[in-house]
Amino acid sequence: MLLETWESVDKIVRKDVIEFGPFSKKPTECASCEVVIANIHSPHVCVEDLKNKFHSNILDNVTEKTLIIGEANCEIDRQIERALQMMMILEKSSITLHLTLEGVDQPVEIRFEVTLVKVKPHKPMWEWTPEEKYAIALKYKETGVCLFKESRWVDAFHKFSKACKILITLEPIPDLELDAKLESNINNLRLVLYNNMAGCQLNRKNYEHTISLCTKVLNKENNNVKALYRRGVAHGSLRDFEKAVADLMIVVTLEPHNRAAKEQFLIYNVKLQEATQKFEDMVRRMFKT
Repeated sequence: MLLETWESVDKIVRKDVIEFGPFSKKPTECASCEVVIANIHSPHVCVEDLKNKFHSNILDNVTEKTLIIGEANCEIDRQIERALQMMMILEKSSITLHLTLEGVDQPVEIRFEVTLVKVKPHKPMWEWTPEEKYAIALKYKETGVCLFKESRWVDAFHKFSKACKILITLEPIPDLELDAKLESNINNLRLVLYNNMAGCQLNRKNYEHTISLCTKVLNKENNNVKALYRRGVAHGSLRDFEKAVADLMIVVTLEPHNRAAKEQFLIYNVKLQEATQKFEDMVRRMFKT
């Protein structure tokens, strides 16, 4: 039986069918979708402002467009992709998004109609070869780097995370008996992704997540400078000055001309000495006769 209404478990996306399409395979990752989007409306926020502030490439004045599943680079577009992945070819539906967007005081509701005109399918992920998975993960990583350079930490994190999830499907890699160069490239890319996700988390001041991601890198490369620096700063931000100094000391030793690492090392080394002195003074007072 065809469902007239579908709602995501998290209640963010709701799809109400206006016209059913014939039964067909729904769009999956990397599928190309020709769509018609109309009647975009947000009750309390200007749609143009949403498009500009949150970098939506879908909520614009172009009604007919081609979208590639997986290429959304902002929260609005990512949720629209979720709706498309629940649609049949030639289906027309009313989509309602309930979003919590950074910088907006109240939840944002966006409504629009979409018709899925045509789909150029892409084979499901479990049929991708290791080479294909690596190539697509690398493409997502490069997009994430561009977003990172624009200080779009959340959008960059989503892109790095998506790439990482693709590579995880290759585990355990040794069992695949890959070409040595491809295996090395996959392993190196995974470490780069962990490091880049840590950079996003650090900029978002999510220090525990930063430490966890950096530790994954350092378990494989114990002298990875970026991971050591980011973990050191995260430890320092959590007032664990001893661990901060330990990580940053290694960075300064490996890269004596790293100005940022030197500055952070000096800051946290002073704080560590102050904390140590306070502790020693407290102990002396406790045992003073």
